[in-house]
This record gives sequence, structure tokens and C-alpha cells, in this order.
Amino acid sequence: MPKFIDYHAQVPQLPPEAVQQMIEMIQAGQPDEFGVKLLNVFVGKSGEAYCLTDAPNAQSVCQAHESGGVQLSRSDVHEVNSLV
Repeated sequence: MPKFIDYHAQVPQLPPEAVQQMIEMIQAGQPDEFGVKLLNVFVGKSGEAYCLTDAPNAQSVCQAHESGGVQLSRSDVHEVNSLV
């Protein structure tokens, strides 16, 4: 399955429950209704965030975010390949 990384310029401070829910999604390793499996979330010091996912395509990544109330532009989703 292709891997994608997406970029969020500014993420608001998340309540502990939302952070815990994301951790549980990562640990469960199950794809959502769009076939997107959250692998990890990286947060920068300036409040930006990057999500690493397995997904059928970039559109699925956008749909998964939108279903969670997070708007994501297709231009902020990039297919990536691992070196190892």
C-alpha cells in the first residue's frame, strides 16, 4: 500500500482525549472507512504537524481527515517511499 505524508501548517492545541484517540488509532493499525491507516503523527515546535499514513491514494487521505473535521488540501498530501 502506498504511504503518504501530509502537512498541517498550524494545529490547534488538542485536548488530551483527542491525542489519546490518535495514539489508539496508530496502535490499532486498522484502516478507517476510506482505507487509510494512520502510522504516525509528527508535531513541530512551531505547531505544524505531519501525518504519515498508508492509503489507497491521496484523495482517501483527504477524505479521512475531512471526516474527522480537519480540512486538508490535496496539495498538502505527498506520496513517499522509504529508503529501507
